[in-house]
Amino acid sequence: MANHVQSVYPGPGAVYNIADIVARNAALSGHPDKTAVIAAGKDGEHQLSYGQLNRRVNRLAHALLEAGVRQGDRVFVLMPNRIETLETILACVKIGAIYTPANFRLASQEIRFLVDDTEPAILVFDSDYGQKVGEILAGRDRPLRLVEVGASAFGAAKPYDGLVRDMPEAEPGTATAPEDVAMILFTAGTSGRPKGVKLTHRSTFFACLSNGISASLTRDDVYLGAPPMFHSGGLTCFQLYMLMIGGAIVLQTAWTARGALELIKKHRVTYHFGIATQLKMMTQVDGWEDYVGSLRVVNGGGEPQPAELKGAFVDRGITYISGYGLTETGATGFNWPARSKDDLILTKPAECMGKPPAFVEARLVDRNAVELGQGEVGEIVIRREPTGAAGYWNRPEDEAQKFRGDWIFTGDLGMVDEDGYFYVLGRSDDMIISGGENIYPAEIERVIFAHPKVANAVVVRGRHPTWGQTPKAIITPKAGENLTEQEIVEHVTNHLAPFKRPRKLLIVDSLPTAETGKIDRRKIRELYEEV
Repeated sequence: MANHVQSVYPGPGAVYNIADIVARNAALSGHPDKTAVIAAGKDGEHQLSYGQLNRRVNRLAHALLEAGVRQGDRVFVLMPNRIETLETILACVKIGAIYTPANFRLASQEIRFLVDDTEPAILVFDSDYGQKVGEILAGRDRPLRLVEVGASAFGAAKPYDGLVRDMPEAEPGTATAPEDVAMILFTAGTSGRPKGVKLTHRSTFFACLSNGISASLTRDDVYLGAPPMFHSGGLTCFQLYMLMIGGAIVLQTAWTARGALELIKKHRVTYHFGIATQLKMMTQVDGWEDYVGSLRVVNGGGEPQPAELKGAFVDRGITYISGYGLTETGATGFNWPARSKDDLILTKPAECMGKPPAFVEARLVDRNAVELGQGEVGEIVIRREPTGAAGYWNRPEDEAQKFRGDWIFTGDLGMVDEDGYFYVLGRSDDMIISGGENIYPAEIERVIFAHPKVANAVVVRGRHPTWGQTPKAIITPKAGENLTEQEIVEHVTNHLAPFKRPRKLLIVDSLPTAETGKIDRRKIRELYEEV
């Protein structure tokens, strides 16, 4: 008897294709009428159900195919967190094209380098960046199709709405293989030259699964993520996972602390992920406690997370999850929840990031890649399978250094304690050597941040006439606080060994941040470090 059972999956290899999973959720056997996404931007709020989202994704997928985009082609994207960005991700994944987003805050010449390097078939951009796109393309010989989202003021571009308006809503039926590249996400190297990280359909699937399981997210959750969707933390943590399991996501076009709090209250958000700096900023908004009644979890990442920050949420019955990951590992690495004041992790220093989540294995090695034991400081390495990237785009030398056999060498120093908890002590090239002693900036930053008047602190290298190097602290006070150097000196004297105490202090009004919200340590080193 013939088999007439049909599936939304185009082929057996496509079970790892996240866009096909969303299509299954949009089918009648899923939950087509359930809210998938709420987008809040300058043009108001918009909501789409799973059925509506999948139909719009299919229209865009057909439009891209009609425009000549084929499997393996790059689709370059310059957009903030908006519905069209999400649709572009899913449409690319659905037809086997490679979603290739860039940080729209980069200078035109920096983006031009990325465009030339990846040779995309098409560029999709927000109208706010029309002038920048013009600068990027000025004098460029190779043609590039343009699609503009928003005001449609760039004459050479096809309006997004016009592109998709008359396209079919049926599944495009493209089969993808698990090892095909799904997206290229850019990360800056130590030389400052961006590297494109190649995440496959399979690695993206497992990264989402690993992160989502560790976060205990469910289809009943409403998720708000701060990171932009050119960042791995804006994708595998946890936007795409939420769409895999049928939950709802809230997109905030431009993150602000007060704006995030207002969205949390309005849409009864249950789970919020942001860089530790952003969570600090939220707790510094007057009356922030009145906005977070619906939250059951916040997830901090990207930086050391002091006990004071965790306690601010835990004291209100909100679980705090610490996190650490790299783009190369699919934003997986370490995490651990603090659910109550009695949780062991709250007794540990801010550098403690917990343990590896599901599917992830981590070790510490010395300079010869020999595994180290408890209490020893070495480089953190994370097993490549199954969440890790396939390598770098057009960077064979960098790839050979980062991806060695089964392991990804993070370049971060770490340690594991007697309870099996991992600590992230900072980049190996950030370590300060003073009189032969190794000093880790994260440890000093944790102590300074514990001062009640301090909003943020970053420690870099300073010159010392006798010891060669010494810690140099750059500190911002909380709003309305008058902070003096003497107060900091007295505070750190009570908590740090003499050789770890910063010999140089600067109190400044603000510290530069990257678009992700994370403190921009590269820029701070350029401004303040003494070499």
